[in-house]
Amino acid sequence: MQDYKEAMKTILAKYYEPTSVFEKVMPVYEATTSKMLHWFRGVIPENPIDEHDVYDVFSELGFQQKQKILFDKVQISEGNPKKGIKPKFEDVEVGRILVWHLYEKL
Repeated sequence: MQDYKEAMKTILAKYYEPTSVFEKVMPVYEATTSKMLHWFRGVIPENPIDEHDVYDVFSELGFQQKQKILFDKVQISEGNPKKGIKPKFEDVEVGRILVWHLYEKL
């Protein structure tokens, strides 16, 4: 049986790295373990890999988990279209999740 974890490591290393000296400049991709599993399933058969394999690969390669705060826009005032006053919205925290932090290779 083919070692799909090694294939996952090779694919991941082709596009991303766990850290960067250009953290402030370089684009960062944030993804959950299940999202990355779906990404890998584009080329690796579905049954041999699961979320545990993705977690193992990311951990072994040294990728870090970061907290991401989720916001949603909430209307705080209705406004008045007749008077030309637009409604006002505010970003309100709706949750927090942990995501993998990936730095794109240049």
